[in-house]
Amino acid sequence: MTRLVRSRIRRPVNAKRVKRLMKENDLLSSVRKRKFSEEVYARRRELKGMVPPDLIKRCFFSLEPRRRLVEDITYIQGEERVEYLNTISDLFNGEILAWSISTSPDSELCIETIERLCQTWGDCFQGTIIHSDLGSSYMSYEYMKAVKNHGMIMSVGKKGCCYDNAAMESLNGIIKTEALYCRFGKTKVRERRVPIDELREAVVRFIEYYNSERPKKRLGWLSPVEFRNRNPKGTYLVPI
Repeated sequence: MTRLVRSRIRRPVNAKRVKRLMKENDLLSSVRKRKFSEEVYARRRELKGMVPPDLIKRCFFSLEPRRRLVEDITYIQGEERVEYLNTISDLFNGEILAWSISTSPDSELCIETIERLCQTWGDCFQGTIIHSDLGSSYMSYEYMKAVKNHGMIMSVGKKGCCYDNAAMESLNGIIKTEALYCRFGKTKVRERRVPIDELREAVVRFIEYYNSERPKKRLGWLSPVEFRNRNPKGTYLVPI
């Protein structure tokens, strides 16, 4: 009886030859094409290595104005479309120092907010910490460059952890509840039955009210602007 013996001798074979033989025998698998070039993927890997540390560490408190800021994007669901609100708030008194609204939550929205911040308050943010989440808009080269150009220091929380930016999450909740839900009704807003222009106008008016008139318990029942005017250089959070 003749026995067939398989050869176990391994021979080096060029990868191109293997690919050619597989193609000739219709054995090539279907591979999804890359969406971006290798340069783009290399840039993304580089960005991951440039993630700033968390300098706030859930200590949402500041003894000086404009020294520790927090930032976040939230959506406004209108009847015609969804718009996005990016807000920068001061941990000293909770004041909204700058905001921008756009139809896209991209880096341009965040950069515009930074520029508005510096145009309104001047060149006083050298060494200021600005804290956000790990959203792609905040991790873009353009945004990081804008922050650096104004002398600010970036800080970010961990991915997928809302508690690392709880101060801004709370502020966004206040804006949606008091500016939108209480006025138009929570169901109508969530089901997108209110025109976007009306929602945007309500948000803008509420921000002005929030800063200048709405009292805060931790500020001794003063509004953020009133507290800042009484404590222009910063002090422990007790009104004088």
